[in-house]
Amino acid sequence: MKRLITAVFVAASAMASTGCGPGTVTGVLPTRAGPPAPAEATLVWVGFGECERLENGAWVRRPEFDYEFTVEQRRYAGHWESVKHMRRRHPGYDGSAGPREQTFHFNLEMGTPAGETLPIRITSTLGPGEGQADRAFRRASLVFHPDISAFAPFDTYRIAQTYGYETGLLEETVSLDKGESPWVRNQEKATLFSAHTFSSPPTTR
Repeated sequence: MKRLITAVFVAASAMASTGCGPGTVTGVLPTRAGPPAPAEATLVWVGFGECERLENGAWVRRPEFDYEFTVEQRRYAGHWESVKHMRRRHPGYDGSAGPREQTFHFNLEMGTPAGETLPIRITSTLGPGEGQADRAFRRASLVFHPDISAFAPFDTYRIAQTYGYETGLLEETVSLDKGESPWVRNQEKATLFSAHTFSSPPTTR
C-alpha cells in the first residue's frame, strides 16, 4: 500500500517589524513553463487566521492583522508543493507586515521514515526549514529560519499542525519567536476542498 504522504503548510507567517502575518520574503516564486506535473492528489484549503501578540506577558488579540487565506496543495510521491494566498481585509491594517495581498510558495521533501516519524526538509519563499510528522501526517511540527535583520523582533517560525482529514478541518498555530521566546502567534483554521463534479449547477435560483 502506497505510503500516505499528506501535508499542508498553511499559514507560514512572517513579520516585518510590527503586527502579525507575512511581511519579509526571502525568496522568489519558482518559475516553470507549462502546467504542473500530474499529482497524486490536489487539494485546496480555505481558512482564516487570527493574530495575537505577547504584550507584558499576556497574549493580546490584534484583529487588524487577521487574514483570509487559501492554499493550493499538490502532493507527489516524495514531496509536495504548496502555494498560499493571503488577504488582509481589516480596515485598520496599517501595512506594517507588507501588502494586503501576498503569495508564498513552499516545497516539502519527505525523508526516510524512522519508525513512525517522517522527517521533512523545506525550501520556501520564507526561507529554509525542517520538521517532522507522523507517517500519516495528522500531526506535524515545522521550523523555519528566515533571512532577516538581527534587529527584527523574531528570528524563527515554529508551526504546530493538527489535521482532521475525515472532518475536512485543519488547525494550526504559527509562532514567531526570538530564540526560544515567543513574540507573535497566529491561530489558523481551514476547511478542506477536493476536486469533484456536480450533477447540476450548484447555484441555480
